[in-house]
Amino acid sequence: MSQQKRKHLWLAVKTLFAAAIVLGVARYFARILGDAKFDLSHLTIRWELLVPAGLLYLLAHACWATFWVRLLHAEGVRVSWYTGIRAYYVSQLGKYVPGKAWVILMRMRMLRHDAHAHPIAVAVTATYETLCSMAAGALVGVLLLPQLGVLPVEVSSKTTLLIAMAALPVVLGVINALMVRMIARRRGPEARRLPAPPIFLLAQGLLHGACGHCLLGLSLGLTVAALVPGVGATDDYAVNLGANAISYVIGFVVIVTPGGLGAREFVLGLALTPRLAAAGVNQPAALAIVIALMLRLVWTIAEVLLALAVLFIHPTVPPHHYHAPERPPHA
Repeated sequence: MSQQKRKHLWLAVKTLFAAAIVLGVARYFARILGDAKFDLSHLTIRWELLVPAGLLYLLAHACWATFWVRLLHAEGVRVSWYTGIRAYYVSQLGKYVPGKAWVILMRMRMLRHDAHAHPIAVAVTATYETLCSMAAGALVGVLLLPQLGVLPVEVSSKTTLLIAMAALPVVLGVINALMVRMIARRRGPEARRLPAPPIFLLAQGLLHGACGHCLLGLSLGLTVAALVPGVGATDDYAVNLGANAISYVIGFVVIVTPGGLGAREFVLGLALTPRLAAAGVNQPAALAIVIALMLRLVWTIAEVLLALAVLFIHPTVPPHHYHAPERPPHA
């Protein structure tokens, strides 16, 4: 079988797998929402709370975007803050294509055009930024979910994978640094330096990631308050934080679905149901699904609007006006 045929076959398999996941979750949601005891027409929505929920989502990604720009600067990439953050937000549209590779490809293309950045440096730093944000979410999940019981014990007790994911960026950073040193000795001092993010900076990336997830937890709280009467945005904040973090990470792990579609909402619905049941809400499972779907809608609208806005606001400062700190060739 030729390489081209293998690529087409693999694409077909991923597409079918993604469709199966989305359809399976959709059928599950339809069954829950189709219960005669649950009446959507009686649902009251406080729209004024959904706007700040969307803004908090964008601020959460600002935490991750600024970390990515810091990684670029550490690699000597001469890019202004606006140019880097703009590329970050626009590239988020690429995650709605199965496989998530388009996020990195879009950043590579944009910074190649706007800042003449080397594609390898952009790709490596984008990968580490994503790993750190997801690792932070996994760490939050490890700290909160088992104690809070917002997921079934069969899920919340399986913390080994989450702990491994939390440690992944730093471990990969150490391995990468060692490999770069070994390769540098063979290539000689005049060869182009390979990307190797500083370990201390990667550790700081976990803080950037944790701050982002804290804002996402508050965004979820506002969405719950918008749909559940008598509930405040900060009520049971730890539950919102843990539930959202673990659902976000699982949505990322299921790479075949665009933006974790289906997987994220399924896990978030499971996580919110016990909380809503404890609050005495009628049909808590159905309302949890509505909240998860509303959160997806709010976040997507906010993301698309900002991406389209900055897409047409091009950087006004030429790349050569920004000077990133220089690093030794093979430090």
